[in-house]
Amino acid sequence: MKTLFKGWGYSIIYKVMDKGRGPERRKRMKRILAVLAAVIMTMVCCGAAGEEVQMTETEWYRQALKRAEMSLGNNARLKKVIEKAQNGENITIATIGGSITEGAGAKTYPECWASRLWKQFGTTYGTENGANVNFVNAGVGGTASTFGYMRYQRDILDRVPESDADGLPDIVVIEYSVNDWEEPTNHRCYESMVKEILDAPNEPAVILLFAVFRNGWNLQEDLRKIGDRYGLMMVSIRDGAYPLIGNELTSEEFFFDEYHPTSLGHRIMCDCIMQTIADAAEADTDEPADINVDPVYGTDFMGLKTIYGSTESEEFTIERGGFSRTDNSSYMNKPVGQVCGKNFHHDAECADEPLKVTGTFRKCLVAWKASGDAAFGAAEILIDGEVKMTVQGGEGKWGQSEVVLVLDEAEAAEHTLEIRVTDPAKKCTITAIGLE
Repeated sequence: MKTLFKGWGYSIIYKVMDKGRGPERRKRMKRILAVLAAVIMTMVCCGAAGEEVQMTETEWYRQALKRAEMSLGNNARLKKVIEKAQNGENITIATIGGSITEGAGAKTYPECWASRLWKQFGTTYGTENGANVNFVNAGVGGTASTFGYMRYQRDILDRVPESDADGLPDIVVIEYSVNDWEEPTNHRCYESMVKEILDAPNEPAVILLFAVFRNGWNLQEDLRKIGDRYGLMMVSIRDGAYPLIGNELTSEEFFFDEYHPTSLGHRIMCDCIMQTIADAAEADTDEPADINVDPVYGTDFMGLKTIYGSTESEEFTIERGGFSRTDNSSYMNKPVGQVCGKNFHHDAECADEPLKVTGTFRKCLVAWKASGDAAFGAAEILIDGEVKMTVQGGEGKWGQSEVVLVLDEAEAAEHTLEIRVTDPAKKCTITAIGLE
């Protein structure tokens, strides 16, 4: 279709240009070309929209959406949320994950799967075209569920609009199946986050979304065990949409690059989720699932407290030392803004003193800015005076927040965490610290 428009358009342009080169003819040519360009763009866009609508009506597309239904889960919570929305009560949809949830690959933010889901759920189940359905997106590129759990209070709970009476999300979609490779807690932070959300007094519905890389890889076999254990709805893009690649769709149509979907890919992801929600909503109502079950990997990070550069705490003593500044160039994105806000930053003008946190804890996570900038140096992380590890950026790093597990004990005790730069002339940014 585009080739046809291109050939037709060029033919007319040639004829217009061949009419002469006088001033009046040149003006006429410019007007004609402007109108022609607008007509062609309208026809191309309408054609593309028509092709997309036609795709959604095909049997192969319907089958793909059904294949994506890894599990409808226990639907009791979902039905309560839908009932609230249909009655005009304010509800909140929250999404948390990596760059795919942030919206990477989509041409515009409203075209990403998370924003689409909010709009489609609202128009389908809300009132006044979805005006009573709120949305909080906490997708952050290049980060795993460890960092997601550290941010959950700040980037989800603290952002639920006041119009939602209970101040808690009603549906939470978790997308980390392509981010949690070599995540340091072996899925315990992921499961702790799932369980903490499920334990909320408003009994939210939790959906596990399993995205996929261009090579077909993800961690859904590992993470679905958690969904099975707690009776959760699960949506697999690898099972649903990925088999279309090389058949009904080209890889370039679905994938923007090796890791992220195109706007069309985001659209398909949203359709997969909405199909699963629709089928779960129509299924017979289950008795509420028993969530007080033995964990799959562990829920021993529940209760994690996160310390940012702006945190004032009576539970922990915080001494900023030589990390007295804030790195204002830390990662920013559309859904969250400046990720984690005020942080702990050291530069050459700061004192050569460590950042110290003292208190009673058994788990310690440190999120640090992994920079490829040569101005950033290494930092040693110590517990009770003992060096546990050294972190340093380098080639391939772009400023994302990586997380290391510094302390992993069964029982809490009095500890002192210290972070000190190995070269005081170099920069170092600690994004956040998680303690339990």
